[in-house]
Amino acid sequence: MALGAVLAAYPAHAQDGAEGVKLKLGGYFKGYVNYVDQDEATGSGVRNVDILRQTEVHFDGKTTLDNGLTVGAHIEGRVDVGDDFAVDETYVFFSGDWGRVNFGATHGTPYILQVVAPAADSNIDGRLQMFNPVNFTAAGLSSTAIGETDYDHDVSAKSDKVSYISPMFSGFQAGISYTPEVGDASRSTSGNASDVDDTTASSDVWDMAVRYENEAEGFTYRIGAGYTHAQVETGTADDRDAWNIGADFDIGNFGVGVVYMNDDLGDADDEAEYWVVGADYKMGSVVYGASYYNKEDDVNDVDYDRYSLGATYKYGPGMDFRASVGFHDIEEGTTDAEATSIMVGTDIKF
Repeated sequence: MALGAVLAAYPAHAQDGAEGVKLKLGGYFKGYVNYVDQDEATGSGVRNVDILRQTEVHFDGKTTLDNGLTVGAHIEGRVDVGDDFAVDETYVFFSGDWGRVNFGATHGTPYILQVVAPAADSNIDGRLQMFNPVNFTAAGLSSTAIGETDYDHDVSAKSDKVSYISPMFSGFQAGISYTPEVGDASRSTSGNASDVDDTTASSDVWDMAVRYENEAEGFTYRIGAGYTHAQVETGTADDRDAWNIGADFDIGNFGVGVVYMNDDLGDADDEAEYWVVGADYKMGSVVYGASYYNKEDDVNDVDYDRYSLGATYKYGPGMDFRASVGFHDIEEGTTDAEATSIMVGTDIKF
């Protein structure tokens, strides 16, 4: 049954006299003191100690109607000094026993359902890297060629899309997303986008993902996979295909996981491969973690190895201190650079 038919079949009344969707304020502050000892190109220099941080404000709200349909919204804004409250995500969702639909600018299903590996500090060596401690430019490397140094399966990015995520059936869940155009902002007053204006593989993006998780006595595991296909509107470039597979296992307080991702970046002959292996151990309020990350990008001639060790201490609800050490070995073309980083900071959710 189409989503429109599902919504039209129900009366629009909220439970307990609620007055529609009311937004509540939330967000996070993530801040670190970063020490880095890295190779530097001739004529370049890097501060050994600096402050790296990121802050977002979130507006969230939802209401459940008499018929069981839940309607909600999520809005994110970056609010660090100089960001001028830049909007990061904005979407609405509808959910019920039949699953969930996201509509707007947010991640696709391969990201939402992606199985990830344990990390030393998920802000630094996790699926979505929020802090990169190395100054690539000062090391004589090209930030553009190196690209992302994490492993989030997010080809369609936070562009406007429609996603459906199934309910969980006996541990199994699946999802699909459609994104007309990656990178386009809302066109509420300027009509649909041109159909022949992009020479990169960023149009008519289809995302698909599956995930299975189960729990036995003292043992929990998650297995998942995702696939993306993006088309080229015009030009000679190839369509883009990316896929990932991951597994994560928890035995008591010990966890271990491995993830592999492959992305051809729209290149007919080469591809980028990502390998991640991580482990962690919980001891009361402290989690100790370690990970190894490798990105081998034959399209841009980049090979990146990162080894990380760290610990997270929870000192209150939604509040923790984090510390990690990372060793980085980066090759781009004929340039080779190494770096050692030590990051100490706090992550506060509000």
